[in-house]
Amino acid sequence: MAVSSLFFFFFFVIFVDGQCLDDQKKLLLELKSEFKLNSSISHIFVKWNETGDCCEWGGAECDDSGHVLSLDLRSEGISGRIGESSALFRLTYLSKLLLSFNDFATSEIPNQFHRLPNLARLDMSDSGFVGPIPSTLANLANLVELDLSSNFLTGSVPSFHNCKNLESIGLSHNNLMGSVSRLHFQGLKNLSGLDLSHNSLNGTIPHHLFVLPSMQILYLSNNRFSGQIEEFSIVNHSNLLGLELDSNRIGGPIPNFFFQLRNLSSLRLSDNLFNGTFELNKIRSLTRLTELTLSNNYNLSVDTNNMSSSSHEYLNLNVLYMSSCNLHDFPNLRDLSYLVALDLSNNHLRGDIPSWIWGTGMLYLNLSLNHLTDLQKPYHIPGFLQTLDLSSNLLICEFPLLLQSNQSDLFSVNLLFLANNSLTGVIPTTICNISQLVVLGLSFNNLNGSIPRCLLEKSPDLKVLNIRGNNISGVIPDAMTGKCVLKTFDVSDNNLGGEIPKSLANCSKLAVMNVGDNNFDGSFPCKALPESLKVLVLRSNKFHGELRCGKSWPDLQILDMSSNDFSGSLNLLNFSSLRGMMLQSRAHLRPNRSASHIISANIFYRDEVTLTVKGIEVKLVKIWPDFTSIDLSANRFQGEIPDAIGDLTSLYVLNLSHNSLTDAIPRSLGALTELGSLDLSSNKLTGRIPEELAKLTFLSVLNLSYNHLTGMIPIGPQFQTFSADSFRGNTRLCGFPLDRSCNSSHVPVPTPSEPKDEEIEWGYVLAALGYVVGFGSVAWTLLCRRSLRERYFEKIEEVADKIFYARGRRRRHEKRVRMREERRNEVMRHHQ
Repeated sequence: MAVSSLFFFFFFVIFVDGQCLDDQKKLLLELKSEFKLNSSISHIFVKWNETGDCCEWGGAECDDSGHVLSLDLRSEGISGRIGESSALFRLTYLSKLLLSFNDFATSEIPNQFHRLPNLARLDMSDSGFVGPIPSTLANLANLVELDLSSNFLTGSVPSFHNCKNLESIGLSHNNLMGSVSRLHFQGLKNLSGLDLSHNSLNGTIPHHLFVLPSMQILYLSNNRFSGQIEEFSIVNHSNLLGLELDSNRIGGPIPNFFFQLRNLSSLRLSDNLFNGTFELNKIRSLTRLTELTLSNNYNLSVDTNNMSSSSHEYLNLNVLYMSSCNLHDFPNLRDLSYLVALDLSNNHLRGDIPSWIWGTGMLYLNLSLNHLTDLQKPYHIPGFLQTLDLSSNLLICEFPLLLQSNQSDLFSVNLLFLANNSLTGVIPTTICNISQLVVLGLSFNNLNGSIPRCLLEKSPDLKVLNIRGNNISGVIPDAMTGKCVLKTFDVSDNNLGGEIPKSLANCSKLAVMNVGDNNFDGSFPCKALPESLKVLVLRSNKFHGELRCGKSWPDLQILDMSSNDFSGSLNLLNFSSLRGMMLQSRAHLRPNRSASHIISANIFYRDEVTLTVKGIEVKLVKIWPDFTSIDLSANRFQGEIPDAIGDLTSLYVLNLSHNSLTDAIPRSLGALTELGSLDLSSNKLTGRIPEELAKLTFLSVLNLSYNHLTGMIPIGPQFQTFSADSFRGNTRLCGFPLDRSCNSSHVPVPTPSEPKDEEIEWGYVLAALGYVVGFGSVAWTLLCRRSLRERYFEKIEEVADKIFYARGRRRRHEKRVRMREERRNEVMRHHQ
């Protein structure tokens, strides 16, 4: 009896403890067959097969009866689409479905979730879904948590008022549009987290969102919400901890009820249209507040006059951002002992930087874009400071003095920005003792001396070195080791000379190299250029010789070698290898721009470069990935223009002017459909202008002047907008906009010859007689026949009208050109 009882016990345990039902196994295997799997990524889904208990498969969980309750297939390398008839929707006991970080690109979320009535948790974030959010998701009565963030969803936010159990909704980082009304989340008493940030939602923000009884996290940043937030009084206790409204278009004064949200720890209001005067001492009521951002509300003035020491008694503020808040004096923050990040940039602060501002635990301090002249002494730079930005002020001290106060205190600084001041002296070698220096920005000061060798040899974390626009002399030390992690190297506009050191090639991650406007000489520095380059500027130096180099730069998008003494054939440069200037797909064309796309070595540092664009020297403060440029002008290049340039289909600027290039303009340039500026002037080009160039509809600047081009100027929509200046200096060109008609005959001037016996040329006599008879007949007819005379002069008037119409059209054309030039300059200023 005991044996039989023991057998029954084991049988019961085996049967109950997750014995998968056959229909459930079949559904799971059918579900697997619907997708493609990346076996190098998938670790559990790829192992599902006919053998074994499906309730023991990785990622699957069952109830005691063998029904599948949970599927966790996050980051499993799944691709494909979920069909409307997918086996997924026959797993009706399913309560948890996690599919985030897979690849369902270009597929919509199916509208069948009503067939999963028990679903409580659904996570399909970061999976590439497109299209609208299905209405069936908003009718799942048992849904507790929904995360569809970081997809490409469009349309409006559905109303979730039927999902009474919802606690968390994540719809951030999509393309959702439309407004949000009171009805969307009405009655959701359990909702504690709502994230709608990084969409395109508009309209006003309904105030009831702030008082949902369980709401703790409300993120609405980076949308297009506008108008004022309705003022009201908080009656009941609020649980709201985090409120993010930054990067919208919200106007009016900052609502007072914000400061009745007693549990608030984070309040972000930056980058809006708030106006009026805000008294900073209002934050005294928020004793748990650790973060406050008010930056970039340009019509908002922050009053800090009432911030006395007693105001700080209960404040635990860690982060305070007040950039562009019309501050004229430093706020009294000396007793905020917990402050670790302070941004007072772009205000009207003057005089010395107060010594108390350094605090004791400061990690981030930004005082840039003010009128500060010195540091109040004595000062104590905290040992834990990681980012110090004093750029764009009026600092006139000697640079070493910044380090001499207590040099050991500055050794932990990662990011040091001192650009656009009037610092003098040399770059001290003591700066090499900063053990984890990542960014050093010293551009546009009055520094002299040389580049310390140790800065390149003993700074293993240095990613950005920018000393542009100083009086630095000497050579670049040949000291870069294999541990070099430099991404930006800008020493332009100094007095440096010699050759580019070959050890620079050890910097295998170097993206931006700018050595322009110096006195460098030698041949093309092929061996010094790593293949990782995206921006290479060698302009205005003394480089010479041919461009012999076996390397390629597949990511290069800006190449400027203008105003040097390079010579030889352009065919020596491997244009076909410049894949960064080619359209790989239509998606590469004018991508949706965001800050993450800008070329940058660090989130706090932005690369910039000065180029000649459309004949104007332009400072690009943002280098977008779709901006491409080649400038080889003002050298001594010879021979033909390579056909391979036509492969650079995303090229925007091409300048080969002021060289000695010969032969015809290649027809392949007609493939440069994105070209906005083409300058081939002051060369020795021959032949006709290719008809293909007239089809470049994006071309706004063209200069082919001072060559040996011949024939008729092609006719095209863009070519009709260019002035005669684009073609002058080509004596054998004709057609609009030149005043030379292609139909005019040029009679050659006879050369002197030996005098001959004079003979009567009866042919000329007869021709002259015919002319006289013909002219006389016409004149007699006009005098004697009134009707013919009227018709004749009407015709004369018609011809005159056409002449003056053409003149008027030319004047209208010139006006359009001027207007186009103005619009182009406006666009360029916007691009900057």
